[in-house]
Order: sequence, then C-alpha cells, then structure tokens
Amino acid sequence: MFDIGFWELITIAILALIIVRPEKLPKFAKDAGKLLKNLRNYVKKTKKEMAKELNVEEISELQDSINHVDKLMEEAPDKNLSDKK
Repeated sequence: MFDIGFWELITIAILALIIVRPEKLPKFAKDAGKLLKNLRNYVKKTKKEMAKELNVEEISELQDSINHVDKLMEEAPDKNLSDKK
C-alpha cells in the first residue's frame, strides 16, 4: 500500500514526538488507530454496497438487452419469409 522504508518511519516517529508531546503520544496513537479502523470499515461497506447496486443494475440492463434482442428476432424479415412458406 505505502512504500515507506525504515528511515521514513524513523523520520515520522521523530516528527510525531516533536508535534505531539511524548506524554500524549499513546492516546494520539490509539485515536489514530481508531480513526483508521473506522475509515477502513467505511470504505469496505461502501465498496460492498456499490458492488451490490452495480450488480443489480447490470442484471436489469442485461435483461433489457435480452428482451430487445428477442423482440428483434421476432420481427426479423427472414423469420417472416420462412413463416409464409
């Protein structure tokens, strides 16, 4: 997902210690973890709902296409000629 190496992690940790004081770092990390968990759950639910909606829509479009082709087959000129013979 992220291409973060060792030195990047060390830099982020040092910046976090400077920006968020060391005594507040555990609470900050816990809150950040909760935020990421909620964000992942939201994205997962949204993907699942979108897939469900698109699938239903695709099935409806497919059924409409099948009905259209069926109607065209019934109205085909060669079918009318073979019925008259």
